[in-house]
Amino acid sequence: MKRAILIFAIAFAAGCAAPGIKKIDTASIPVKVGSVPVTTGSIWPGETSRNALFQDLRAKNVGDIVTVQVSEKTSAIKEATTSTARSSSNDIAITKFLGMPLNFGMKDFLNQGQPFSPEIASSYDADFDGSGTTKRSGELRAIISTRITEVLPNGNLVLEGRKDTIVNNEQQYIILSGIARPEDINEANILPSALLSDARIEYSGKGVIADEQSPGWLRRILDNVWPF
Repeated sequence: MKRAILIFAIAFAAGCAAPGIKKIDTASIPVKVGSVPVTTGSIWPGETSRNALFQDLRAKNVGDIVTVQVSEKTSAIKEATTSTARSSSNDIAITKFLGMPLNFGMKDFLNQGQPFSPEIASSYDADFDGSGTTKRSGELRAIISTRITEVLPNGNLVLEGRKDTIVNNEQQYIILSGIARPEDINEANILPSALLSDARIEYSGKGVIADEQSPGWLRRILDNVWPF
């Protein structure tokens, strides 16, 4: 019996858990870069992205570094107003019914001293007014260096990067991934985040401060099951 109660409690707690946002893997992002073949017996090491004679130094190959300037600002406002009204009245009276008297012989209906009268009267009034406003805004500014992890068949570049900072045992990290066009990268290999396609930016942390910003597990369970 105790085991069944324990299993039920575990299943109940698991059902109350809200699905969280799947976070990006914080592990180091691997990048496989083929080794540059060395020409034996020659002082020329071979053409690379840094010594090409007729090309600039813009990042274009797997493993090259692109600095992304993150400047994201969002703002949304939504307002709604609803107003409804309805009014109706009905009066129904029977003047004749198969030639019978209208009181159907009930001269003292329900001992009220009044004869039965087949009449119906009703009225209905309803009013509803509702309004709502929601506002949300966010802003994130950062600079993070990413690496080209893949060159797509159409020439676009897949960028991935991360930055970790630990201060007083509090870890802060920012992870970025997205797809960029080579022509959007300037001569200093800097790219604004607004030009990234399929951009995904995660800025979070781990530590005592991060733990204190979320309620305890029992509070989260009660918030999901409390009906009032």
